[in-house]
Amino acid sequence: MTALVDGPKPSILRKAALFILLAGLGGAVGFVGANMTDDVLTAWEDEVAVLMSVILIATGLISAIVVAVRPSTVPKGCGLLQVAVMLLAGVMFLLPVFGPNWASAEVVFGGVLALLALQSAANLMLWRAADEMLRRIMSETSAMAFWAVQLGLFVYAAAERLGLIQGVTAWGMMGLLMGVYFVCSIIAAARRGIH
Repeated sequence: MTALVDGPKPSILRKAALFILLAGLGGAVGFVGANMTDDVLTAWEDEVAVLMSVILIATGLISAIVVAVRPSTVPKGCGLLQVAVMLLAGVMFLLPVFGPNWASAEVVFGGVLALLALQSAANLMLWRAADEMLRRIMSETSAMAFWAVQLGLFVYAAAERLGLIQGVTAWGMMGLLMGVYFVCSIIAAARRGIH
């Protein structure tokens, strides 16, 4: 059994400042998100994509702040790679929704592919740099997400085949998949004691 190293406790003032910073960040993200999406989101699929993007980007920014302010006695680990993966995923969800307002569909799609290549490289680097516990969390997240999505897809496919529901676009399915994956990652991390 490993003993925990007692480091200096953060002061109340520092905790309050961090809380205010995070609350301000959340308010800014909400304000910008509400203004950006006004009269743009016409389909639920886009709403899910923007919601997932906001969650990923906010989580990435909060993680970046945590990595930046944690004590120097705590090893840096893979924090920056995890931040990069989340931020890139968040931007990839935003581009197809808002990108056509600024550029052609071909340019936006090229941007998505470039970000996907960067994110895939960052994910590979993250896997290679991860310790055994992080690799286990990543594996468990993938397994849980696979089984949950497989079950949901079967029920959906059977209901669609029987004419009980209408079809869902691939874009909508991608947003739902990412939502399931995000929830599974929280469950896997919580099971391993990461809060």
